[in-house]
Amino acid sequence: MDSAATRATARKQLRLFYDALCSWDVCQRDFIEDIEVLLRMLLQLSNSHQPTVWHPSILPLFPDLPAKFQSATLRTSEQRLGMIKSTADKMSKWVGLMFGAAHWLAEHAASFSVEKESPAETRSPFVCGSVERYAEAAVGASNLCRDIVGMRAGQIGKVQDMLDSLKGETDVVLPPNTFENNTQVVNIMLWRELPGTLDRSLLGPENSNDGNNGTSGVSTLTLAEFKDLLLNNEHVDKEYI
Repeated sequence: MDSAATRATARKQLRLFYDALCSWDVCQRDFIEDIEVLLRMLLQLSNSHQPTVWHPSILPLFPDLPAKFQSATLRTSEQRLGMIKSTADKMSKWVGLMFGAAHWLAEHAASFSVEKESPAETRSPFVCGSVERYAEAAVGASNLCRDIVGMRAGQIGKVQDMLDSLKGETDVVLPPNTFENNTQVVNIMLWRELPGTLDRSLLGPENSNDGNNGTSGVSTLTLAEFKDLLLNNEHVDKEYI
């Protein structure tokens, strides 16, 4: 591949990476919204045994109403969990595309230079740093997104097990403490947000060459900063933003 083609491909791979990251973000928002709905369902299920939930004149006429509500809510919760699983699968797909673009950049980083005196055709095609630095940040972002999906996938399986165990109790109203201190419900609450995700560092300290053992000129790049960098990079087409 000649240098011009390599530069063009590098810009394309960066666009593909950013497109996949943006799509991952959309899925992330959908995931959190569905988690909010599931949490509300489980809390309603937890409160369904309370006499104050039902009008005093209803239960004498329909004594099995709480149990039926429980059964219907469990089915709906399982359907919502299925939507969450589907979203997690989509997130995994976007992570795979992110890794593909990041690895291409890493494999071809040596083809480019950041030295101003280098021939134009061998300089970095990105306006804000070397291809190597972009590649390192892209791999870091891919790893972070993969770890988030992996953690949630494991918890999804545990929530499914919890719902399966409750389905066996549909003939009786769940006791008041069914969800009290329930580990999976607590995990669902934590799923709604992942504090600090955007502040996670994708790059380690960048050593300087000033003879101070790398203690000055130190810089790190967080996920939020990397997204801003991609957003502002003139080589990321506006249609991907």
